[in-house]
Amino acid sequence: RPRYPLSFTLFEDKYPELSDEQVAEAMKVMDDGYLAQRYYADQKIKIRIESGRKDTFTFDDYSWTEHISRKWGQWFQSPNELLDELKNQGFDLGKKDAG
Repeated sequence: RPRYPLSFTLFEDKYPELSDEQVAEAMKVMDDGYLAQRYYADQKIKIRIESGRKDTFTFDDYSWTEHISRKWGQWFQSPNELLDELKNQGFDLGKKDAG
């Protein structure tokens, strides 16, 4: 399986503050790697979308970001529950005050 670049995974004592651009770059590396290896396509692995919503992804574009989004997004009843759990794990993704 593809892995994040070392610059996104090797830290000492705490997670660094990553910019939105750095996070997007890391996600792109993962997505491109999974698509190039046909990781989900060859195994026919896709997390089913709950609640009867239409699945607009094919195995040509279903990759790591979509897989993880479905996994985490369907574990919790509300986005706030997910954000609270991530915050408990050290990832405060809430909006920052403008002033």
